[in-house]
Amino acid sequence: MGCSFSGLNALYDAVNGGEDVWINDNRFKILRQLGEGGFSYVYLVKEVVEDVAGDGGGGGIRKKIKDSSFVSDDGTYAMKKVLIQTNEQLELVREEIRVSSLFSHPNLLPLLDHAIIQVKATQERSWNSEAYLLFPVHLDGTLLDNAKAMKEKKEFFSTIDVLQIFRQVN
Repeated sequence: MGCSFSGLNALYDAVNGGEDVWINDNRFKILRQLGEGGFSYVYLVKEVVEDVAGDGGGGGIRKKIKDSSFVSDDGTYAMKKVLIQTNEQLELVREEIRVSSLFSHPNLLPLLDHAIIQVKATQERSWNSEAYLLFPVHLDGTLLDNAKAMKEKKEFFSTIDVLQIFRQVN
């Protein structure tokens, strides 16, 4: 585990204003924040692919993804950034990575790549590590988002839809 470009993250942030993130050998530009939790943030990111060979092929993360159905046509992905303050939090992130790697199910977004890097604590931040987890992006919203929107319109899921949802979760 870890990031071969971990030092570049800090250097690039200093020069570029913190808009780019390296996950192993791949660089991503943060487009916008999608959500946040207690110690984590989820961003919409776009892979920055440099055409070094001049062949237009790029590739980057797409070469690492085993199932091509999860390769983004436009290079956008969801990236979860976790701020790690303690060894317990570090172990929880490692367990999340391990468990996420175990599952292959049409209703679960697979973990495409990850990196855990060391960062220097400053007065502004108390954490000493950051984890980056890369997933396919799903911008249509969550089941909860859909349920809230339906509630506002005084619409409801049909019994058949509810049964299909429960069946998919099982």
